[in-house]
Amino acid sequence: MKREDLAGGIRDCLQRLPAPYAQHYGVVPPSPPEAGLVLGDAAARHGQALSALGEIAALARTLPDPYLISRVLSRQEALSSSALEGTHSTLNELLVVDEDDQGASHATRQVHDYARTLEQFLPQASSEGPTLFRLPTVLALHQAVMQHDPAYRGTPGTLRRDVVWIGGTGHIAYSTYNPPPPDQVAACLEATLNYMQADGMQQMTQSLITRMAIAHAHFEAVHPFSDGNGRVGRLLLPLMMAADGQVPLYLSPYIEAHRQDYYAALKRAQQRLVSAGCNLPKCAG
Repeated sequence: MKREDLAGGIRDCLQRLPAPYAQHYGVVPPSPPEAGLVLGDAAARHGQALSALGEIAALARTLPDPYLISRVLSRQEALSSSALEGTHSTLNELLVVDEDDQGASHATRQVHDYARTLEQFLPQASSEGPTLFRLPTVLALHQAVMQHDPAYRGTPGTLRRDVVWIGGTGHIAYSTYNPPPPDQVAACLEATLNYMQADGMQQMTQSLITRMAIAHAHFEAVHPFSDGNGRVGRLLLPLMMAADGQVPLYLSPYIEAHRQDYYAALKRAQQRLVSAGCNLPKCAG
């Protein structure tokens, strides 16, 4: 990770990583901002997205079941989100597993786990609202989507205790971003979840779309698990919509179709973290 790629304030958030990576630093991200943000060039698209949400809500009110749209698309969401992580299955294979999971491949089981997790947690998000976003919920999401991943090292549903990095060619020296040291993960994730609960000023100063973008970028910057962060992070997006009383929409098919743009935008967000810098309270306290 190159210091010159980080915004000035973010360089102040660096903390030395533990051995054997003590020559490298991780970013202890500032807590997500609660104040209103200047959207700049994104303002027009933000307005269009808000209008689209209004149209979807109006359509949902005409349906006998407002979650019908989500149910129809849930398995495509699972397929696309898993494909972004290199886990591939097909809709036909998923439908077979719905009836009988005997003989299913590891990949199909993983994708099926994702779809079932959506079905389990969406009603809970709708009934509980933003209070759903607590540590036990995130741990349960991770356990559910990673339980059949034969390559996962460690116990699904537990926070990472090792150093991880993003980008590069398998060596931390060539990474594009280093998440916080393991001993800071719990505090940083707590800051993410506190923000997602929306009981601060962000409820009045930021739209749901803005909060979703910030929460997603912050969660991925914290990188609380050794693997599976992308899947859990994308699961949280429709859950945030349901918790806000909106019809949950699935973004992974669009992200998969524009994956390079998504990765590039996420990289820029991690290196700037809303250009907040450490003048805001750090999640490490």
